[in-house]
Amino acid sequence: MSELALTTEKLDKVFKLGGRKVHALSDVNLQIKKGDFISIMGPSGSGKTTLLNMLGCLDRPTYGKVILDGVDVTKVREKSLHKIRKYKVGFIFQTFNLMSWLNAIENVELPMEGTKKSKNERKKRAHDLLNMVGLSQREDHRPSRLSAGEQQRVAIARALANNPAIVLADEPTGNLDGKTKNEIVRLLAELNRKQGTTIIMVTHDGHVASRADKMLFLNDGRMLAKEKRGTHRLKDALKCSSCGQTAQPNDKYCPNCGQKI
Repeated sequence: MSELALTTEKLDKVFKLGGRKVHALSDVNLQIKKGDFISIMGPSGSGKTTLLNMLGCLDRPTYGKVILDGVDVTKVREKSLHKIRKYKVGFIFQTFNLMSWLNAIENVELPMEGTKKSKNERKKRAHDLLNMVGLSQREDHRPSRLSAGEQQRVAIARALANNPAIVLADEPTGNLDGKTKNEIVRLLAELNRKQGTTIIMVTHDGHVASRADKMLFLNDGRMLAKEKRGTHRLKDALKCSSCGQTAQPNDKYCPNCGQKI
């Protein structure tokens, strides 16, 4: 089984504006491993949202490939793409995009409609997810009765409803104040670390981006060669008392000498 959750090969997206062609993306090559937490930074108009649309099967590239969980989605017919979006991709939006007439648990249940899960199974899954994001006491509240941070927590729970191969977050903290922003980024990092959720997060906020495992940079539709390591794993890194080798939080034994940590 491949350890890659998502790959792009020579990804291009060209839009026609009047009589000219605009290259929104040019030769983008990515390899995202299962369990990665990646942030992509870039100024407005750099192609960040266009890239997420390609990765999430909301739009098709002009050239190149997107291979999602082992499936080349560029070859999948349009009428079948909705199943890939439903089961393999979870979306988190800047504006939450919750259904205003549904309460929190109903919003989380929504992506599971039409699946093989029974009504009771859907409700239990939604309850468990809301509990995981700290909203078990707010299940019956509609979005209008929830704070911005609480709405984004519901949106995160909804994104995880069908246990997707990858979660795509488009400026997930863009509409939040400083304190709430930190809480949401901390929650995403925790989901990645404890649940192994693969996350690609687009943001223009350097502080938010730095909380991922790795920071990538997009400019004028091109992925820049430079990349930076984020602080997500660094804070939780452990050192073996025997040999000094750095180990990750989930390591029970030192990867170098085998000593129990």
